Amino acid sequence: MLTALFDFDGTLVDSDAALVAPFLALGVDPTTVPLGLPLVEACRLAGIEVGDYLAHYDDTVAQPFAGVPEMIGALPRWGLCSNKQRGAGLAELARLAWSPAIALFSDDFGGRPKELGPALEALGLDAGEAIFVGDTEHDRSSAAAAGVRFALAGWNPRATAMPGDLVLAHPSEVLTLLG
Repeated sequence: MLTALFDFDGTLVDSDAALVAPFLALGVDPTTVPLGLPLVEACRLAGIEVGDYLAHYDDTVAQPFAGVPEMIGALPRWGLCSNKQRGAGLAELARLAWSPAIALFSDDFGGRPKELGPALEALGLDAGEAIFVGDTEHDRSSAAAAGVRFALAGWNPRATAMPGDLVLAHPSEVLTLLG
């Protein structure tokens, strides 16, 4: 049986408005900063400080995509690998009452993009025993770097499929995929 690993923003939660709001509050055109980057990198590109961004970030705004809470509730074990800052990510997980077996954030990777290897190791999984569900090219690259199969969270209208992607139209398809 496969174990699902997930990206957070744009995959489990519809967070675009929450992620963009701090840039707007700080006078930054959010179209100049692509979503999905580690916060340190996004803030560097925007010319702002991470602390200033976090001071304007509201961890209560992002809401789960339809069907995600039911999917999460049906999973016996799952993991999370996100470019989100740890404090905001843990606050959102607590608010949503979600308890992944492992939750790794940008801080765990020294501010670099997420890596799936540490999650696989923590869960005692080989690459072939996991699937990574995400919504961006960064997610696709993270899966490829770890040798993990990638599935696109097609329920996010912003997600763009690439040739060879397994595209999931609804979160319930994750459960079918896992068997």
